[in-house]
Amino acid sequence: MPRVDGAKARAVGGLLTAGVLTLLLAACGGAAPPSGPGASAPSGSAAPSATSRTQQTSPTTVPQAAPTGTPLLWPVTDLAAAQDLQTKVDGGAQPWTLDPEEVAISYATTTYGWTDPEPTSTTPGSVDLTDPSGGTAHVTLVQPVRAGPTGIWVVSAATRG
Repeated sequence: MPRVDGAKARAVGGLLTAGVLTLLLAACGGAAPPSGPGASAPSGSAAPSATSRTQQTSPTTVPQAAPTGTPLLWPVTDLAAAQDLQTKVDGGAQPWTLDPEEVAISYATTTYGWTDPEPTSTTPGSVDLTDPSGGTAHVTLVQPVRAGPTGIWVVSAATRG
């Protein structure tokens, strides 16, 4: 039963996050997020609480901030939006973006429509996920603004198995 509550919480939080991110992007002059099937916009993103999972990476094993030109897929798609999101997170908003597992889970929930993906392997900048329906995914993440425990994580690549 708690797993259902967690999935519901992520779904509700995702809807709130999608609205906030859309407003943030619009306010900073960013393009509207893509929509439709296969779009990588946070239209139903899960925004888990910071306490739902603990960050598995330590500051000594976190990769450096992403080099210029690294693709950013989700929840932001360009460096300006990443910097704006980092500023908001520094102010206490969206703390789930500080946890690469939570960002990967939210991405899979949004992009693949999975209801309760679970991380099966986590290394710095990489999360493998399995959905109860049998789907698998490998998600690569970067910290585009700042490396370390206070830097946001953004999906830079994902492959579905």
